[in-house]
Amino acid sequence: MKHLLLIIISTLFSINVIAEDLTLEKRQPDTVMNMTSLTLGDDESVINAEGDMGVYGRVYVTFRLTYDEGRASGTVYGSGRGAAGNDIAVGNFSGRWQIIDGTVTMRHVVALNDGTFNLDIVTFRPVDRELIIRAYVLK
Repeated sequence: MKHLLLIIISTLFSINVIAEDLTLEKRQPDTVMNMTSLTLGDDESVINAEGDMGVYGRVYVTFRLTYDEGRASGTVYGSGRGAAGNDIAVGNFSGRWQIIDGTVTMRHVVALNDGTFNLDIVTFRPVDRELIIRAYVLK
């Protein structure tokens, strides 16, 4: 599944090179999540967060970040669960992250249990403990 998501991401970035004006529809308004824990590691760091995310209800997510050689970018993957009433949304994602000027930006494709796909762009400033989630419709 991780390889499939990486292929989709690569395709999306390739499309951006081919198409000058790629417009994606937002799945929901931008959402703020709060970091609940951060575990730093030599090979992988883990960010846990929670927040209210509109169509997905109360969401809990784990981001796992592995490092490239320079340790300023790498692969991100993880999963999330959202509860809205009696419905539970389940999503798994994979993509890339980078840090520039103290801000971590994660770009990943999310595959949800209802068959939809999102492109999420997540920005995180560790000093603020907040993650801003921008979710775009892929399917």
